Amino acid sequence: MKKLHILFLAPNWRVGLINAFRKTLRNLPGAGKLAAADSDPYSPALQVVDRAHVIPRFDSPGCLEEILDLCRRETIQAIIPLTNKAVEFLDANRTAFSPDNPHLLINDKTVIETCHDKLQLAQFFHKAGITSPKTILAGSPDQTIPLPAFAKQRRGEGGKDRMILQDERDRQYCAAKFPGHVIQPLIRGMEYSIDWFAGRDGAPRVIVPRERLAVRAGEVMVSRIRLQPEIIAAVRRAGLQLGLRGPCTLQGILDAAGLFHITDVNLRFGSGSVHSIAAGADIPLLICREILGEPLPDKADSVHDGAIMTRFSDAFHI
Repeated sequence: MKKLHILFLAPNWRVGLINAFRKTLRNLPGAGKLAAADSDPYSPALQVVDRAHVIPRFDSPGCLEEILDLCRRETIQAIIPLTNKAVEFLDANRTAFSPDNPHLLINDKTVIETCHDKLQLAQFFHKAGITSPKTILAGSPDQTIPLPAFAKQRRGEGGKDRMILQDERDRQYCAAKFPGHVIQPLIRGMEYSIDWFAGRDGAPRVIVPRERLAVRAGEVMVSRIRLQPEIIAAVRRAGLQLGLRGPCTLQGILDAAGLFHITDVNLRFGSGSVHSIAAGADIPLLICREILGEPLPDKADSVHDGAIMTRFSDAFHI
């Protein structure tokens, strides 16, 4: 078996995910190496890869050429983006890479355009008959969503500038300060992240719902796997309608009536995806097999239902 050379683009602090890939590579006959490229020279992930590269910001003129050059030097076979900006950068420059060499783990352009725009995503779900919160722009004259309501960036990640609008004063403040935000009804219930993986054929091999039991700055700190059939069925339908490929993380809320509302679709590994991997959904192995051109199983290995993850901070002393 030939060696696998994988590049993580903008990994920042995703040490656990990279270690999961390293564990998978160790169990493959050909092994391989992991590389990472980040504009932050102090990115923790750069400390745990075989080849670390500091690159310019994505909006810098020389960024593309530097990435192409390191791909040639490191004989990279696949690039895994770990932020929305990294996904969008690869999408904008996908023709600069030779077809499948390296293989870009990104979705089709139309899928990225839909999922990275929360208003467009909500409109897509509405037309497809998929349960999702009504979504309007903060500056829209249509203000029929009752208060309290939830406001967030139309495009963005990491929970930046999210807020609950308790009263009309809050609504007016949001419209003036963040007219590009979207507003949704405030749905009470259990929040879920759902880890997804589908091969190039579009068939989902992994759908693992995780309860978000504790969250800090938009990142899940404690989660519990709940393999609830109704959530799995709703996510399967949404993913197939969108045509999702590769690793993704969807988010939603299960309300008191048992109805699951899908709120977000992240076209990359979510920060808590290491939980599903550790519980049995070996997405790194599926990705490695696909890069090597091997057939994928119909579904991932069995996942430990009820498994709990609790996270903590650590540090590298350089």
